[in-house]
Amino acid sequence: MRVAASICLGVLLASCNMVTSQTPLFSSADTQGQAQLRSGIWMDEDKTCVVDTSKPIGEWPDCADAWVVHPGEILAGRDAKAPASTWQRYKTLLTGGDPAIMQVEVGDESDGPKGYVYVGVRPLKTDAQGRIVEYKAWPALCGPPPKPDPTGEKSAVITDQLIAGLVADKDKQDCIASAQGPVRVAVVQSEALGGDEDNRGRDTAHWVRDGDK
Repeated sequence: MRVAASICLGVLLASCNMVTSQTPLFSSADTQGQAQLRSGIWMDEDKTCVVDTSKPIGEWPDCADAWVVHPGEILAGRDAKAPASTWQRYKTLLTGGDPAIMQVEVGDESDGPKGYVYVGVRPLKTDAQGRIVEYKAWPALCGPPPKPDPTGEKSAVITDQLIAGLVADKDKQDCIASAQGPVRVAVVQSEALGGDEDNRGRDTAHWVRDGDK
């Protein structure tokens, strides 16, 4: 999952046609039985970026999209000049289901109340302790991406086919969910929508090693 670049993933930071909520829709009770991400350094799969992962993360090239996972938290926005402890923190909750859903708290309290976005997660590999060490992830979209304006004068960012149970936000950039059901539907449907490296709107990521350096 491209945490720093994504959310429109900026999947997590910029907004466009993404399912959001104003309050958390999932709780720790929804994580029961779900394997969790192994803590440590993670990176996005990118065969065009050559990285010597034996080196400290601060020495990795700029093309390396990497982040740090702690229990219930992701640290993103890699800065070679600053320790991982100072990076942007996102509280996360990985729920059970097929696929699993990651609830991510986003926003800056200085800009107003925080909100939540949702990401579908398919574990691909686990370690001997049952922790996830590789997965594919994709943003939960409000519906199919809007068709481009043939005149080029306007460019809609939110779908014109909202999934039932979702409502457009006041800026018509994202949509808002008020229950788990529409989020789960959006995650399932979004997996099949076109997008990133494998042309199915998904990013593959893998665990590199323990620690945060």
